[in-house]
Amino acid sequence: MADGLFIGRDTELEQMENILLSNSNYSTRKVLILGGMGGIGKTQLTIKYAKRHCTSYSSVFWLNATSESTLNSSLRNVANRMLPPATVSKLDDDQLRIQVSNWLSELDNTRWLLILDNYDDPDQYNLTKYYPSVAHGSIIITTRQPRRINGEQVKVESMTKVSDSLAILATRSGRHAIQSGRNHPQNPGAIVC
Repeated sequence: MADGLFIGRDTELEQMENILLSNSNYSTRKVLILGGMGGIGKTQLTIKYAKRHCTSYSSVFWLNATSESTLNSSLRNVANRMLPPATVSKLDDDQLRIQVSNWLSELDNTRWLLILDNYDDPDQYNLTKYYPSVAHGSIIITTRQPRRINGEQVKVESMTKVSDSLAILATRSGRHAIQSGRNHPQNPGAIVC
């Protein structure tokens, strides 16, 4: 995502930074739950945070947590970056999870960020078994059901500023003259381009 495509959400981004970066004590795992309705921008906000602060972490891993199957597939891709592919191909899902956790537990990997995106159905499987056993890292979980997951919460709500919404529309459409049509005499409430 290009920086110019990210609009609004400064408050939520600041909350994330305060939770994940404010304390330099890396001996305690930080778990941030980014919750809100589907399609509201949780993933985009997480991308912005990860890009902005990638140098604050020794490694950043993005995992698709939509289902246990997609999470294991994402974990396998991560493992292929950490371990020889011939080793990874011989591991079942539980062994793979343990190997990735062991790699993140190594002394050289003292400040990692694990992003678990789209964990929207906590009844489907227990996400905590995928948390590394060590505490010297951070985890961001995006979900539609934040109250069902333990961690510090940041709620992502609908954008309230019309100007932010119009800026997103203008940026995405490439039509930079978009403005609110509320004051347009010919068509009140229309968007004028």
